[in-house]
Amino acid sequence: MFVFLAIAYTDGQTPEKSPESALVLDAGVAAHRGLDEIYGRFSEGYKKLDPAAVANLYTETAAYLQPGGEIDIGRGKVLESFTKFFDSTKQKNGRLEISFRIVQRQAVQDMAYDVGIYTLTSFRENGETRVSKGKFFVVAKPEKDGVWRFQVDGYNDLPKAPK
Repeated sequence: MFVFLAIAYTDGQTPEKSPESALVLDAGVAAHRGLDEIYGRFSEGYKKLDPAAVANLYTETAAYLQPGGEIDIGRGKVLESFTKFFDSTKQKNGRLEISFRIVQRQAVQDMAYDVGIYTLTSFRENGETRVSKGKFFVVAKPEKDGVWRFQVDGYNDLPKAPK
């Protein structure tokens, strides 16, 4: 089970990882307070099924690239997408948890990207648990308020392992 982001920063922004952290950085991937906080808030938004909290992690002009869909531009479109997804989960009395593993990161003062793998766990009312994994690429930037947000988010499922 994955829980809320548990990274504490010390001198030099070195993360201390909880074994149940919602964010894992591969060897060689540097911690970045602004980016890492996005993933913690993202995970919390999923746990609370709060589409507005998740949509607020995107810029007003964000490009959201869902599998098999159009390029959705703008925080409003992101909000619509998460509202539909979370409402569907709520109607089934389900809940969601999401965690992230960053395998590659590049960050400069005003722009950064991450490449990684997400793990989405769906808990259904009947007790059934379903785990899916996918890969993602995000571009983030700090806005005028100093908060880092996603400018581009593209993802798709990883192939399922043969049984």
